[in-house]
Amino acid sequence: MLPLVIVSLAILLVDGRSTVDHCTAFAVGPKATADGASMVGQTDDAEGGPGSSIIFVPAQDHAPGSLRQVLDQDTNSPIGSVPQEPHTFAYTYATGGYGLMNEHKVAFGESTCSARITAKSLAHNGTAMFSNKELSMIALERCSSARCAIKLMGNLSMDGGFYGESYDVDSGGEALLVADPQEAWVFHILADPSGRSAIWAAQRVPDDHIVVVPNTFVIRSMDLGSSDFMLSPNAISIAREFGWWDGTGTFDFARAFSLGEYANPHYSSRRLWRAFNLVAPSVQLDPSKEITEMDGAYPFSIKPDRLLAPADLFTIYRDYYEGTPFSLVDNTLAAGPFNSPLRVAGGDQESQVHTGAWERPISIYRTDYGVVNVCPPKGHGLVWFAPHTPHASIFSPAWSTASNAVARPYVVNTSAIVDHESLFWAVSAVSNWAFGSMFSHVIVDIRAAQAEQESKARAFASTLLQAPAEEHASRLAKQAADVHSAWWTLFWTLVGKYNDGFIITHGAKGDFSSEAVGYPKWWLDAAKFDSAVAAPHSSFYRLKQRMAAASAEMTRIEAGRVQPGQEVMV
Repeated sequence: MLPLVIVSLAILLVDGRSTVDHCTAFAVGPKATADGASMVGQTDDAEGGPGSSIIFVPAQDHAPGSLRQVLDQDTNSPIGSVPQEPHTFAYTYATGGYGLMNEHKVAFGESTCSARITAKSLAHNGTAMFSNKELSMIALERCSSARCAIKLMGNLSMDGGFYGESYDVDSGGEALLVADPQEAWVFHILADPSGRSAIWAAQRVPDDHIVVVPNTFVIRSMDLGSSDFMLSPNAISIAREFGWWDGTGTFDFARAFSLGEYANPHYSSRRLWRAFNLVAPSVQLDPSKEITEMDGAYPFSIKPDRLLAPADLFTIYRDYYEGTPFSLVDNTLAAGPFNSPLRVAGGDQESQVHTGAWERPISIYRTDYGVVNVCPPKGHGLVWFAPHTPHASIFSPAWSTASNAVARPYVVNTSAIVDHESLFWAVSAVSNWAFGSMFSHVIVDIRAAQAEQESKARAFASTLLQAPAEEHASRLAKQAADVHSAWWTLFWTLVGKYNDGFIITHGAKGDFSSEAVGYPKWWLDAAKFDSAVAAPHSSFYRLKQRMAAASAEMTRIEAGRVQPGQEVMV
């Protein structure tokens, strides 16, 4: 047991909590990828805000007796400490999210989940010291393998207590996915009844499988005699004490401690089905299943139909069910005349509709970032990062395990209303212009830009991994600057092209033409365009007759005019 120091924070009595994230996380085993590298990552789905920065923390040596402060996830105030290690590894993390990757190619993804037991942080008059963010960062500082990370996080949380993104049971649990070059794991955690310890479980992802965690625990039946499973020593006794397991059959972690998907039915299950459907359509899973505390609906993981590359994960991240019965861009009133997937967060009116809900896509408008961490068995690890909404963003290498810095475009100056030097704000501009104009047209241009820039990014990544280690930081900075410039250019191009309800084509010599797109027939019918103006049909008829008669008269007048060059000389 590690000696812990708890800081008294009696002054911090404000009942504040971190904004709850609703993330979709994944991990891929090394035998399921085209290059033999494990992959892990997530979309970090926030609720407004200026975006996250990637922070690089260098490797450090520490004096004997040093303490490592533990910070509250919401306030960033110290709430405790643990003994510091003599040496800690270099790593990166996202300010609004979690640990990303360390120099040993240990990397993380995260997803908030429901849990039967929750706790509050010491910063909010609670009992628990460790958040998932701090656990992931301490693990990156100290571990060179995924197994080490899991055991360390489990031990720390059991000694100091764990609190989730929320004190509410619908979102007070957590899943951290962790990978190294050899394997990938899923780690679930929640508070224990005292609020001063934790309950946790972990399951290894089969090497040739992908796992997806969409805001619900996915670890079910546990073979506790296998080295592919880990379970906190208190889990079974607590489950039996509260009547969540009767001691018969195989222990089911999610049945004991999860409440299934939250927010609304299919909030999690549809994303899980869709992700599996995209990588393994041959399995033909049933999309109508719901995830409850009793039923996980889908398997823990699945073998993809073909080996996966980072670009396949980008495709998953950008999905909003297009081409399925659940598409957010079909011809519906909710999608609008230009088939937008935007469904804004609910307010007072939505809360009054007890059965009301929108389909929850993987790519959601309020995403903070998407990340794919690539952990190869040889060479350097690579963090592919896309700020803001994946379907409007650009994935590009942002950090490698040989780099000692993060480029400015992946940093957000949160004191500025809009940070023009940040890639996050360039993507936010593109995303919001797409939503606010003609999405079905704009997304075509965005996808073309993504294809062009990500092709360049793949070529850059291949070159980078062959380059001397001392050149990685400067090369990544140049790549980031190019992507940043390309996305701001894309935004202004979209502003100039999709403007005031027209599609404007600009010529090389300053000439232009504009096309009035109008609304599609299905939307005009749905909007009752034929009766949008309160006037009798006869008024429309008389107006058109009047204009037709006047036009005919004008034609006769024009015919009687003497045109230039036709004058009769007298």
